[in-house]
Amino acid sequence: MMTLNYERSATLFCMLVWLLLASLSTGLLLSLGSGWLGVITLWVLGLCPAALLLQHIKVHLVQPFYHLTTTIEAMRLEDYGQRFYSTDKSGILAQLQTETSQLCDHLQAYKSARDHQAILLFRLIEQLPSPIVVFDESNTLVHANDAFSNWTGKPWQTQRRLRAAHFSLTQTNGQWQFSHPSLAQQWQIRQSQIPIDDSHAHLLILTDVQSVVSQAQRDAWQKMIRILSHEIHNSLSPIKSLAQTLQMLQPGADTQADFEQALAVIVQRSDGLMSFVNRYASVARQHQLHTETVSIDALLSPMQVLYDTRVRCSIEQNFALHVDISLLEQVLVNLITNALEASDETGMVDIIVGKTAQYAFIDILDEGQGVTNPDNLFVPFYTTKPNGKGIGLVLCKNIVEQHNGQLTLVNRTDKAGARARIQLPLELA
Repeated sequence: MMTLNYERSATLFCMLVWLLLASLSTGLLLSLGSGWLGVITLWVLGLCPAALLLQHIKVHLVQPFYHLTTTIEAMRLEDYGQRFYSTDKSGILAQLQTETSQLCDHLQAYKSARDHQAILLFRLIEQLPSPIVVFDESNTLVHANDAFSNWTGKPWQTQRRLRAAHFSLTQTNGQWQFSHPSLAQQWQIRQSQIPIDDSHAHLLILTDVQSVVSQAQRDAWQKMIRILSHEIHNSLSPIKSLAQTLQMLQPGADTQADFEQALAVIVQRSDGLMSFVNRYASVARQHQLHTETVSIDALLSPMQVLYDTRVRCSIEQNFALHVDISLLEQVLVNLITNALEASDETGMVDIIVGKTAQYAFIDILDEGQGVTNPDNLFVPFYTTKPNGKGIGLVLCKNIVEQHNGQLTLVNRTDKAGARARIQLPLELA
């Protein structure tokens, strides 16, 4: 059974109207006594033109839908020059013409923006130094850059439409990888999806693993040199100052004790620095602790001599710690140097020592501006000093934590300045 649709319904309606008109007019003529000549005349002069008129009406009703179908098909093919047109200046067909024209304009603007973005993306790809290739949904090459041409040894334009397998690239469960083991060892693949021509293309960036490793090694060496230079500078500056003071002292019996004490401090600090340099590898690496028992007096006395009169020590009671002396001295040197740099030329640095039942603490207090960046204090290589390296506090924290201790740096509550606290357990596990 034939199913009625809009077009067939219009045809059937016109036929029914024509048949009804023909039956009524023919019956009317016969009832009025007209002969068959009158009936034939009616059919030729009246009913045949009526049939043509109804056919024209049917075409007029159906034709806009054919035009609309053609317009929609063109829109689907992204051809926005084909527009729906109606001679009506008002009514539903005029409104349909306006809406379809606006839709075509909107889609054309969207296509232009998308094409513009694709062009910009391709231009950006061409400027990047790493090999980059774009495959379509069927894994066929559609675009690449000069670096990819150098990687393959041929211009990528001559290799367009080649499959990814031609370049030893395969896709498994959405992940791209090299099918050749040697390529997989040397190159790393970074992948992403980008929209191109109403489809999702695959963008692959090839990264030379060897160059990345070499750059990481160079960065590591540069950081190590910065750290070592920072620590050597912090230790040699007070040693140089102490040596210059010795040069100004006149040799004699009354200055012999000062000479011996100063030289002992220089030798001790030099030995500690040499031990530190020999054992140092990186900021994050664990140092091998060489722990000894040392009294708090013996630990801090060289610091007071090293920094002369700008450092004051206050020890509530003498007690012993089991620590790596050279590393802990390095922590004290860094913290005291930072405190002196934070204070003005006349500012004093106080070292206060105390203990609780379980912990000993060493406080270094300065008279500077205080801590302004508490969130970044222990971030490696972050610094607010013009010539700072951003290393000292990180290294100090690492050494103290390896002693099962804790290093904190906060603002003072009694006056302007900061307080660095070294907290160490009295008995190490």
